Amino acid sequence: MGMSYERSKRRPVDVPAEADESRDVSSSRARGEDRESTRGLPGPGLTGFLTLVVLLLVGGLVPSQALAKPLCTSFYGGFDGWLRSDANRDLYNGIAFAAIGGAVSLGGNSGQRWSAVNSLDGNARSDLRLKKPGARRRADLASDITLVSSLAVLPVLSITAQQVRTGDCEESWDMATDFVEAFGLSLMLSESIKLASGRARPFTRECGPGAPSDASCRGSDRFRSFVSGHATLAATGAGLTCAWSVKRQAWGKSRLARAVPCGVGMTLALATGTLRVTADRHWLTDVIAGLAIGGTVGWFDTWGPFDLLRYESAPGPNGTPARFGFVMPAVVEGGPGIRAAFVF
Repeated sequence: MGMSYERSKRRPVDVPAEADESRDVSSSRARGEDRESTRGLPGPGLTGFLTLVVLLLVGGLVPSQALAKPLCTSFYGGFDGWLRSDANRDLYNGIAFAAIGGAVSLGGNSGQRWSAVNSLDGNARSDLRLKKPGARRRADLASDITLVSSLAVLPVLSITAQQVRTGDCEESWDMATDFVEAFGLSLMLSESIKLASGRARPFTRECGPGAPSDASCRGSDRFRSFVSGHATLAATGAGLTCAWSVKRQAWGKSRLARAVPCGVGMTLALATGTLRVTADRHWLTDVIAGLAIGGTVGWFDTWGPFDLLRYESAPGPNGTPARFGFVMPAVVEGGPGIRAAFVF
């Protein structure tokens, strides 16, 4: 009993006051860092709201009197015509491209093949990378929002504007299948290049003891930095929007109706690429290459992936004839060649 009583009256081990103080300071710093990490960028709600406002402003370019037009003025003359249409070939191509891209993304095993960092990428990362993990996570989320706006929302609004303005269902369906083909082609190209290059993402340089909380050091995509898929797909949407606005006059014939949708698309694509660098998900050259690939596919794929140099002009307002031309690869006498045709 005496020993038990003595043992029960023992005082707990004293912790030095300095240790308690340092623990409080470190926890308060952690709380402060968490608060500060929410300040660098607007929240996703605000970003989405601003994007919606911009797209609604662009939607206002469609003249209100166009709403009086019938829903469809033509649609391939029936089911058989629709099934055999060139637009559906684009659809089938797009589905095949997307399936290949998805298979490469999910099934490919990418090891590290490229770890060297050039001065352009190193300097850009030092200047643009956000310092707080929370801010980088928010930039990552914001890049998802701008990607969806550029790749999906703006092209869908463009197709809707074309349909409301003209009532031409064949043209609208052709635009929709162009979208599927361009998306599938960009996905296949970006995922294949990622797998082949095996470039380490920027955050992998921080992996190890004390790695920041936003670094996916064991993620399956940590060696898939080049090219930026976000930048590629966002630029694809921007390229499609520009092609439809300028070539097809989806939003109208005025300069404003042709320029504003294209400008909004390019702004969203550039914002997506910039956010990928600030979020430490990609190097600057990943983004530049992705923007170049996506913009090329989006702008030219409205005529198919092989008609890269095709030219076409709608009839002028005074009845001038349409101008048309194309230059594309071809097999000539058993060897590679070029086929060209022009009508003026």
